[in-house]
Amino acid sequence: MSQPVFADNCDDLVTTWNLLYSNIQGKTYDESNPKTVSTPEEWENAITSSYGRLDDKITLSILNFNEDDYNVSKLKNYDVSISAKGFVSDTDISTITYTFDYNPNFKIAKAVETPSLFNKLTLEQKEAFDILYASTKELVSNLTTDYEKEVAIHNFITNNFQYGPLDMNNVPQRAHSITGFVFDGQGICEAYANTFYVMGKMAGLDVSIITGTANNVSHMWNLINLDGEYYHVDVTNDDPTPDVPGRERYTYFNVSDDIISKTHSWERSEFPSCTSDKYNYYTLNNYIIHSEQELKDFINKKLNAGETSFSFRTEDYQIENADIIKYYTTGKGFSTINITGEYGKESTYNITLK
Repeated sequence: MSQPVFADNCDDLVTTWNLLYSNIQGKTYDESNPKTVSTPEEWENAITSSYGRLDDKITLSILNFNEDDYNVSKLKNYDVSISAKGFVSDTDISTITYTFDYNPNFKIAKAVETPSLFNKLTLEQKEAFDILYASTKELVSNLTTDYEKEVAIHNFITNNFQYGPLDMNNVPQRAHSITGFVFDGQGICEAYANTFYVMGKMAGLDVSIITGTANNVSHMWNLINLDGEYYHVDVTNDDPTPDVPGRERYTYFNVSDDIISKTHSWERSEFPSCTSDKYNYYTLNNYIIHSEQELKDFINKKLNAGETSFSFRTEDYQIENADIIKYYTTGKGFSTINITGEYGKESTYNITLK
């Protein structure tokens, strides 16, 4: 899964005040019309507003500066790294210039939220933005509900991109980015989650990004709000690896906290609770199996409809091994069957026949 590139590098990129004192004491920085702040709250608001506009830098005149209240390391976050340079005075006004280094995904997301920031993007970021915008508009042009739009975006990502590179010990920075995802055709969870977020925003959906772990590995996925209820969406883990054209999986599509917490963990106090099952893919489509008879009827219905790739979830019913599924597909004209799922427990199963 993914690793937080910018967050990991923050300690190297952010100048601590001890270094600031030792390296720039008595040096001045020439910047016209610096903004004056007199409290830590004003200081923080000035800096966060500046990087919210994707400014390259901001110069502040700080009254009664001290290293505890105005420690730049307090403002570091996953999306923006901040360095500081300027003149520090013990008795008068300190003039500091803060320079911002942005996560490229953050820049594209800000341009989606505020179109006037589009010109702040690099040429490659603008091209990726335009490609996703055109694709999104085409996908949702004839769709009326947020759920339908969500499905279309989910399937577009799983059908057109793949998880990679497979060497997770040598992951290039591009694999984390939307631009790398769009132009290289592959990426890791950060690229999946941010691409889903951007396309969702372009389609008018109420989406956000959630960070945590999956199977004890750092991970990113999404939240979506449908009719006032929140759901988890993990597009990364819904994308088959290796890619199988035409095979869709919805294991983590609009799932509740209870379902996703079997494999994922996160700081729950920082995110909305997901308790509804209404828009879960399997619940909404009646693809939940409670008995062997229901399994048999479901498989026959799918095959009679000409479907060769389908998915279902079991509840209060356990499939002990693959034999029962193979039994109900034998003699139907298929030479191979691919099954994913966890036997001996409630699970989601994905079946592809050829």
